[in-house]
Amino acid sequence: MSANLTNRLSKRGGQDLSDEVAAPLTDFAMHSGLIKGISKLLAGLLARLLAGLLAGILILAISLFMGSFALILWGDMAVSSLTALLSSSDKHFWYLSRSSGIIAYTLFWLLMVSGLLLSTRLGSYVNAARVFALHQFISLVALSLAGIHAIVLLADAYLALNIWQIVLPFAFNTDRWGVALGQLGFWLLFICVFSYYIKSFIGQRLWRWLHFFTFVAYMLVSIHLFMVGSDSQALPLLIFYALSQSMVFVLIGYRLWVLNQSKLA
Repeated sequence: MSANLTNRLSKRGGQDLSDEVAAPLTDFAMHSGLIKGISKLLAGLLARLLAGLLAGILILAISLFMGSFALILWGDMAVSSLTALLSSSDKHFWYLSRSSGIIAYTLFWLLMVSGLLLSTRLGSYVNAARVFALHQFISLVALSLAGIHAIVLLADAYLALNIWQIVLPFAFNTDRWGVALGQLGFWLLFICVFSYYIKSFIGQRLWRWLHFFTFVAYMLVSIHLFMVGSDSQALPLLIFYALSQSMVFVLIGYRLWVLNQSKLA
């Protein structure tokens, strides 16, 4: 009886010792897997942001090239006028900021349209997989160009800005409210874009709530367009802004109507 009791205690002690050794190893494996998952997520996000930045630079370069080519077609007088403007002005970075901002808004508008198409019954008339891939790609390019729109102003000698005035709302010297709305819109868009890549961590429900900030960001940016920049008063841009924003608001209204119909049904 004494030998059996000794054997049982010995086995139990060995089992306890195994559990004590296995538990830290299991915790270490779980933490290692989590660290690897986060590292892989950040690496993928960084790669996508870099791809979006490069695509934004490419689109901006193509736009500038097409504009130059159009000026050449218009005649030597237009080319000489542009040359004189660039050589006599120190607003090159200001012009670059304005052009990148207009392209960023255009992509933001396409981002909104593609997202609303996917979230309503209208998505059945398009290839949802391709539109979704385009939606993701456009979000990164629009975000990159919006960043370029702001960051290049650091090189503007006339404005003499610092990085905090670029990234913090209400820190700008001129047009404080108009610029702040654009800055808030950018950060809300950044949150919406980034939330997709951490959706597995934050959950579907929280991600959907964060995604609604896209509408707020678009409204803030739309107001920003009319409050800041002299070129916003140009008739072609006013027509484009009015038509594009009207289209988005009509799609938003249609989506709300569909949601209301689904609740009543």
